[in-house]
Amino acid sequence: MLAKFRSRKYLQRILLSLIVFVVVVLCVFALTLYWKMKSTTLHIQTEANRKVLAQVKYNVEYMDEILKNLMMSLYFDNEVIPILYGKTFSYENIAIKLAKLDKVADSSTYLHSIILYNNYTNTYLSTNRKFQDNLNGEIGRFEEQLDNQQKLQKMKLVPIKISQDPLTAVDFFSYVMYGNQEQATKKQSKLILNVKPEWLFNNIKVINDLAYDKSSSVLLMDGQGLLYTNENRSANFLPTDVSERIQASHADFESFTYGKGKDKSIVTVMSLGVYHWKAVSIQSYDYALSELKSIRNMLIISTLLFFLLSAVIAYVISKRLYRPVEMMLMQLRGTLPEAKQTKGKDEWSYLSDAYASIIDKANIAELHHSRNRQIVEGFHIRNLLTKSGSLTKDKFLHLLSEHDLAIEPEGPFIIGVCKIDDFDLRMLQVSPNEQKLYRFALGNIAEEMLAPWCKLIWIEMGDNHFVFLASLLDKESFALPSFEASIEEMQQVIHRYYQLSTTISIVSPFDNYMKMAEAYSEAQELMMYRMLLGHSTLITSDRVKVNERHEDIQQAACIEKQIIEHLRRGSSEGLTSNFHHFFAYAATLTYTQFMHSVLHMTVTVTKTISEMNENRSRPIAIDLRHFYQEVLEQETVGGIEALFHSLITQLSSETNQGENEKTEILCHTMKEIIAENSNDPDFSLQNIAQLLKMSSAYIGRVFKQGTGMAVTEYINKIRLSNALELLEAQNMTINEVMERVGYRSQSYFFKLFKAQYGTTPKDYRLRKVIMAERI
Repeated sequence: MLAKFRSRKYLQRILLSLIVFVVVVLCVFALTLYWKMKSTTLHIQTEANRKVLAQVKYNVEYMDEILKNLMMSLYFDNEVIPILYGKTFSYENIAIKLAKLDKVADSSTYLHSIILYNNYTNTYLSTNRKFQDNLNGEIGRFEEQLDNQQKLQKMKLVPIKISQDPLTAVDFFSYVMYGNQEQATKKQSKLILNVKPEWLFNNIKVINDLAYDKSSSVLLMDGQGLLYTNENRSANFLPTDVSERIQASHADFESFTYGKGKDKSIVTVMSLGVYHWKAVSIQSYDYALSELKSIRNMLIISTLLFFLLSAVIAYVISKRLYRPVEMMLMQLRGTLPEAKQTKGKDEWSYLSDAYASIIDKANIAELHHSRNRQIVEGFHIRNLLTKSGSLTKDKFLHLLSEHDLAIEPEGPFIIGVCKIDDFDLRMLQVSPNEQKLYRFALGNIAEEMLAPWCKLIWIEMGDNHFVFLASLLDKESFALPSFEASIEEMQQVIHRYYQLSTTISIVSPFDNYMKMAEAYSEAQELMMYRMLLGHSTLITSDRVKVNERHEDIQQAACIEKQIIEHLRRGSSEGLTSNFHHFFAYAATLTYTQFMHSVLHMTVTVTKTISEMNENRSRPIAIDLRHFYQEVLEQETVGGIEALFHSLITQLSSETNQGENEKTEILCHTMKEIIAENSNDPDFSLQNIAQLLKMSSAYIGRVFKQGTGMAVTEYINKIRLSNALELLEAQNMTINEVMERVGYRSQSYFFKLFKAQYGTTPKDYRLRKVIMAERI
């Protein structure tokens, strides 16, 4: 059973997901609950500290009020004033008055003593006889501590220590009253009430004993930043930064923590409102949260128990969720080939592979069926375009309905032929998939842009021979100029999106389906006029009517005679002018007449050059057979004329002693252009010819003569060299390298690379990596 469970990886993932979810929820809940309880406990503790410190504040304010009242009553007492400001001094005169002051000090539980200082007689009188007698210099230390005050303020407690006991922090707090505020730092007559420190510290001690554990205490901080404990000791156990923070705080109440681990404490500070004193509570953090420990332990145990229970429930739920998957696995077992039943995959991976396998088989079957149907449909459409005259009306209607052809049987009809300009060169630069995309795009764009005018069937009759058969939607509203404008716009869209130049020929609309074969033949004949009208044109019967005239044989013979004479004399200017006039004349002929004239001129020129070579000691190095073949391969009259002009240039170069130098300069320039633009996938010989404003045929021949290789071969050599550097030096994928150096087709790139270096780019990079690791 355990082995079966291990093989069910998806079940394991469901169970693990549920358990992880439960663990996360439980942990978040427990931590949130504990954090909330902890925050609440700290808040309650802080409020308790606030109440305790508020009691200390009340006691201090109450004592301050009593002292002020006592001070004012004594300072303005008629018996005290003579003692403070009398110019003469006699113990006999003031004995009774001092006795009254002794009674006042003895009757108060918080007074330590009363001191009177007469500035005129420089005499101290005190109810404390030890201070009065000044046996151990108490008066000097007392004066020194008063003088240390930057500004001795009236009726403000000043901590005084005059004893020699190192453990005692304060002997008493002095409460001073004098006359002139501006002379507060000078010796002048003063009335001083000294307060017992025990009164205040005992109050704090009682609070500590009743409300806090032994690790907690309440302290007092005076205006100078000195801390005092409840035992009248200086508190120096707080870190300096904590003491500075307490002293610098201007808040009436503040609470914060300091320290780490067991030394962590809660500090609560309350301003007492008088003398810039502050009450400080220091409490152990662990003690404050000690009650939470049992709750935390109980929470952990409850979480663990609930987790175990949740794990059992999660297993039961996982089994139920897994049951549909298990049923699907039973149904699809054996669908995949054994080679694809890879171990280690989970159930969904297996089901996905099985589903993909089924879909692939279905798609292949559908594709096969669709392809067969397209082939049959194509066969019948070709028959319709070539043998429509032999079809009866019933057979024609049956053909449309059986193959669901999108044309109306009643017409009117219109037929057009489309060709991609420079098809062979263009298709050589792209992959087979991109070729399929181009073919699909032509039909799709045609159907979309001509939809307002007609219903359309688009078919490829052969390489670079596309035909559309359309039935017009409304004969009455159909306007041939507007229809032609839509076709020209279609040509522009194809060129804009796919950089394809197309030439299209169309025939005039016709009503009878039996004329389809005749119209198709007419469209093919019109397409031949691409030779005369050039690329990217729309050819109609109206546009070629001007060429339908008889050839002026006398003019052709005259031009031919002049060309032969200039050839023999080597006159480049005369040949250029003659060829220009000849092709201007030939362009006005019909296609058949034009081809006859051009071929006759080609034979005449090549024959003349051959005759000239027989009589020259240094024959002209021109491949006349290749020249004749190039003439036949041209698609436009401009291309043929450029060939003849290139021939003139070559003839001129052959007779020029500096021919080799020109060839080297041209080859060098072409190499620089290739090096600069080789990464452009669309870069070719035609682009170089456009930049140099020269014939592509001519510069191709010159480059081949100068370098021993064709331009396309040299471009591939540069691209492959760049690819080699990128494969060696940069962290790029092979597809990125291919696109960077100027290739679109991966299969074409791999084929050229292997032919050049004897290995694929992937194997070459792998070999370089292995060699680098060995080094």
